[in-house]
Amino acid sequence: EEEIRKRAAEAGNGEKDPYGVLGVEKDAQMTAIRKAYRKLSLSLHPDKVSNPSLKPLAQTAFMDVVAAYEILGDPEKRASYDDMGGDDQAQFNTYWEWMEYGKGRTEAKDFYNGETLISKLTEKLWPRRVSGDSIWLVEFYAPWCTACGHYVQHYKKIAKQLENDDIEVGAVNCEKEKVICGEWFTVGSYPTVMLVGSAERGTQQMYSQKKDKGVDSIVEWSRLIASEWKWLYSQAKMDTFKTVESYTEHVLGSTDMWFIIFTDGVHCGPCRTAMTNGLRLSAGVAGLAQVGVVDCEEPDMSDLCYTTLQLPAPPHQPQVRVYRVGPKDEAAAPGYNGEVLYNAGDVAPHIALMLTEKVARNALADRIPSSGLSVGKPGGYDDGKEDEPEAPQPDIPPPRPEFQWNGPDGDMPRIQHAGGQSRSFHRGAHQIGAR
Repeated sequence: EEEIRKRAAEAGNGEKDPYGVLGVEKDAQMTAIRKAYRKLSLSLHPDKVSNPSLKPLAQTAFMDVVAAYEILGDPEKRASYDDMGGDDQAQFNTYWEWMEYGKGRTEAKDFYNGETLISKLTEKLWPRRVSGDSIWLVEFYAPWCTACGHYVQHYKKIAKQLENDDIEVGAVNCEKEKVICGEWFTVGSYPTVMLVGSAERGTQQMYSQKKDKGVDSIVEWSRLIASEWKWLYSQAKMDTFKTVESYTEHVLGSTDMWFIIFTDGVHCGPCRTAMTNGLRLSAGVAGLAQVGVVDCEEPDMSDLCYTTLQLPAPPHQPQVRVYRVGPKDEAAAPGYNGEVLYNAGDVAPHIALMLTEKVARNALADRIPSSGLSVGKPGGYDDGKEDEPEAPQPDIPPPRPEFQWNGPDGDMPRIQHAGGQSRSFHRGAHQIGAR
């Protein structure tokens, strides 16, 4: 009763503070927003209130929740509120005021206007939406692309099937969002469909252009990769080094075997692919070796990357180096900085890391603690005696999924560049530059 009275007294906040009314954070994913709305709808709906005197108040409180969800449950309205509403924009008192204000903005042709299950992702919105451990299925398209136009209804059906999964669905108009498509992901053909994680996680997996893009195929693939990523997020440990001091202390100052991925930032497509496979490598060799990342875009790491290790000038493909077991510091190994694991021009990076994980896991298998091999409980023989209290059982991690090593399509030509680097280009329905 107290909650109903309180919300009824504060009616009107649904449009002014929809996040507060639904009780969700500003970076909440759509699944969390939908769950909050359903929970409040059940508790505040007038039909659920038995006290007749409270029913009008419940109706008022319920409609305020509905008003909040009408904004946050629609990706476009939510984006408009985030851009122009809230406490920092006091001149707009309601959604309708700032929506009227925003109508004069230039609109390019977007395929998913008004779609509540598909968020239009922009450079500004990306860090607010694609954050934490969220997993997004994203279509990258161009309005002039005929194949993209034909795919719209399929993608809407995909979003509907994933409505109750912990997978957010978004779309990027590459004509408007050239930084996302050209710099962050290097999209090479339209439409391109991929799963992506936050910049903190660095995960990315492209759906093969050779495969059928049917609704069931995409949904099944999305659930498979998302399930693997959730396991990797809970089991893998990949350190990020942003200073030479931390790199020297933890890598060169240890006796462990290390695999270090040197990336040209955290947003580029090859960087994200390498980091995703790095998580797989980390989980596969857990307890046997360690995996880390050096972001060469960090000012403190520039000399290490480009002077000491002599990586190619940016932009460059990620480089993976292996560091031996045993002492590696200056006293034991002067000038030692590991060895390049493979040349990206000679072998596909995901194949190299897949083989590395298998070789390291099997070569170092004798280092796995014997306690890791557990036995089952004795059978159910009843000797008539009272059972002794059972000792607490250690937490057993979930079973390891089959790793979905992420690499380019098999029919992508690889073009050699200076420094032994290579770049892949899609053979898709619409090539960029084919207009």
